[in-house]
Amino acid sequence: MVNEMLTIQCTKKLINELKIDLSNQEPIDSVPLYSWHSHLFVFNRKKCVIVMNNLTRYNFILTGLKKAEFIKYDQIVAAAITENLLAEGASENTVDNYMKHCSSAIYRTASDRSIISQMNEMIMAAELWMSKDKYNGIETNIPKLNRRLNHFVMLKLPKCYSGETVLEELERVE
Repeated sequence: MVNEMLTIQCTKKLINELKIDLSNQEPIDSVPLYSWHSHLFVFNRKKCVIVMNNLTRYNFILTGLKKAEFIKYDQIVAAAITENLLAEGASENTVDNYMKHCSSAIYRTASDRSIISQMNEMIMAAELWMSKDKYNGIETNIPKLNRRLNHFVMLKLPKCYSGETVLEELERVE
């Protein structure tokens, strides 16, 4: 049976922060469009997370997360998916149809090294832009940064850009 719920695949660093035990995971067949890898990193002494879709490599960064937010991390991620997809240009109806499958979430350990590698590349790019903004004395516009990250060329994608790829895949959900 294929699972169409939101699957959040966490790196070890994020699992430790979430204080969850994933040692007794049961195998589950998740739909890649509803599966997201997630990794914790620190920038400017603030806890940040990158979340990347397994199929489309669509990604976004959440910054300044506090302890209370990690308790309801799945809800934070679901809300951020909605917010970012709308900002990317997906219609409200398209996003609603997608999010119907994300009403519940399940955590798993990160499983794809190529996704982890691409997340690390996006973190490096994001840190570069955030450092430049900090140097110039301005606060980074995170929604704008997230749009920039999804207009990075990813050669393994059919559309080259994760922003375009996710919009195309979402149209297929309708």
